[in-house]
Amino acid sequence: MIDLCEYIKGNKDLNTLLMHECDIYFYKQSQEIQFLNNQEVYSIPCKAFARDGSGGEFVILNDGSIGFIGSEGEVGRIAENLEELLTFLIHAGNIFDFNCRYIYQNQDLLKKYCNGYLSKVRENYRTEGKDWDKIRSNIAKDLGLPFKPDELADLAMNFYQAATRSPYFSCKYADGENEYICDSVLSDIVGLWVKELTGMTKEEIEMASYNQNLYV
Repeated sequence: MIDLCEYIKGNKDLNTLLMHECDIYFYKQSQEIQFLNNQEVYSIPCKAFARDGSGGEFVILNDGSIGFIGSEGEVGRIAENLEELLTFLIHAGNIFDFNCRYIYQNQDLLKKYCNGYLSKVRENYRTEGKDWDKIRSNIAKDLGLPFKPDELADLAMNFYQAATRSPYFSCKYADGENEYICDSVLSDIVGLWVKELTGMTKEEIEMASYNQNLYV
């Protein structure tokens, strides 16, 4: 397999396309993480290799897995390797559309959300005269990665499992005499996007997440 990191860094047009489509832009070379101004202590040593559109950084951990440090303070592991991360982003566009932890507690709920997401994103692209499947499949082909939208729920679950397995990638920092732990990349908030794509209320989503056998 090609060295994806080097291949992308050496292809300016592809790197720009990934930023536009998948919210990731690769640095010319790996570097120290930028979030070190508040005496942050990360649980696993890491180096930054890319950023997202909001200024958050993708980092490679010393075990080879991939972490994310958000500009709003979110920290966590998001993939087991670069291939897994890029495959997920090609399908999902960014990690934050899939960071609601409730959707992962019920397989039917997760599939419903993913189906809603695919329908919505394809519709949005069509209104702009673009073909989402063609654009994303071409990126996947260029990188030698699979493109299987029907398996989005499985790819999303890989993201969730990476974020929740031990050893956890986390961060703590000091503020005066107090010490704080950064938020997870996963969220307990049921946002408007999740409610829209599932066609469910916040209460229905929370109920479904607590009952894995509940029909949704």
